[in-house]
Amino acid sequence: MGSKKDAKVSRGQWATSIGFVLAAAGAAVGLGNVWKFPYLTALHGGGTFLFAYILMLLFLGIPVLVTEMVLGRRGKLDPVGTYSKLSGGSGFWKFVGYVAVSVNFIVLSFYSVVGGWITNYMFQYIMGGIKGDIVEYFGGFVSNPYSPLLWYALFMGMTIYIVAQGVSAGIERASNIMMPTLFLLFIILAIRAVTLPGAIEGIKYYLLPDFSKLSGTTFLMAMGQVFFSLNIGAGCTMTYASYLSDDENIPKMSLQVPLLDFLAAFLAGIIIIPSVFAFNLDPAAGPPLLFITMPFVFGNMPLGVLFGLMFFVLMLFAALTSSISMLEVNTAFLVDNYKIDRKKAALTAGFFIFLLGIPSSLAQGVLSNFTIFGLDFLSAMDFLASYILMPFGAFMMTIFLVRVLGLDEAINEATNEGTIPFKIKVLWSFLVKYVVPIIIILVFLSSVGLI
Repeated sequence: MGSKKDAKVSRGQWATSIGFVLAAAGAAVGLGNVWKFPYLTALHGGGTFLFAYILMLLFLGIPVLVTEMVLGRRGKLDPVGTYSKLSGGSGFWKFVGYVAVSVNFIVLSFYSVVGGWITNYMFQYIMGGIKGDIVEYFGGFVSNPYSPLLWYALFMGMTIYIVAQGVSAGIERASNIMMPTLFLLFIILAIRAVTLPGAIEGIKYYLLPDFSKLSGTTFLMAMGQVFFSLNIGAGCTMTYASYLSDDENIPKMSLQVPLLDFLAAFLAGIIIIPSVFAFNLDPAAGPPLLFITMPFVFGNMPLGVLFGLMFFVLMLFAALTSSISMLEVNTAFLVDNYKIDRKKAALTAGFFIFLLGIPSSLAQGVLSNFTIFGLDFLSAMDFLASYILMPFGAFMMTIFLVRVLGLDEAINEATNEGTIPFKIKVLWSFLVKYVVPIIIILVFLSSVGLI
């Protein structure tokens, strides 16, 4: 086993505990919270899905976050370096680390395309909102061969700039600004949503569970949402935890991060579901929800341009806090394994990720007829990373913790050699050893349509 005392100071370190918590929560808070959670909640029974989601957060999200933080701080390196170091140089476990790095490489390539769309919409609201037919505007924008590419490049440029500044001066400083602002905007927009005429029906639907509609499908969908919202198996939290000092309280942080992630998802539901109920729209509209349904809502409410601007600023910050975590995994990989200067590493990784994302940017336009197994390029990349590589990475991570590092060593790491209380260590050990791997397998089988 590698010692946790041999970390390289030159890699960087979080300046404060709250800086890590905000950055790690920011890595989790993204489009999965603000877009996917509300429409999945609406599709699967409102409060019924919310109840199932909370249970899955407790029994899947928190145990896996403890696992990622333990491995990250213990290894003090990127996922490839951590798996290799803690396994004594095993080629197989090094491969598992490469899978984690590749997940972030692939996801960021198409995630930033959508980030570019959000950036464009934010500027449209700065200029006075969407003019004319909303559906026609969105269709015309995403099918244009040049405009989405330029906005994609702008979003990717912002991500590269933040990561290139370093752990403390770049990622932590940006997270310390964006995360409090994001939650302030959440609260303002939530207050506006619940005060809309007719919003009360949406609030009831969202908050009051109907347990007669609770089913295995509801729990499977909730498992999947927790899985993807917290980036389980992608190595983001592992990489961020590699910059933690040895005296930080992992059990405490592993509660704070999912709590903030849940709060963001919950407030997004409060914003979107009552709003669309108030205007008799479909809250389960899926992908069009952000770019068609919500602009329609803002276009039909007083001060709609102002609230629309706040909404897309919120969306931009949510997207950026996630994108910088994905680029950081690839940057740390280059810094740790090839000793490349951080700025060069961020620029190099960002450039090649941008190249991979070009077909995704063109997928709704000039490449609309190009498909992979019936999926457009963006959707194919999403399927590969989210439904194949991430479940594999998450499953292997739990196996590694139990079989290679060992639960006793993991508990010693989490408790700083017994100096920090870990009240649920027995429950956590049981969940990680038996329950979490089964949940991950169920999520994978459900994702590929086998159950």
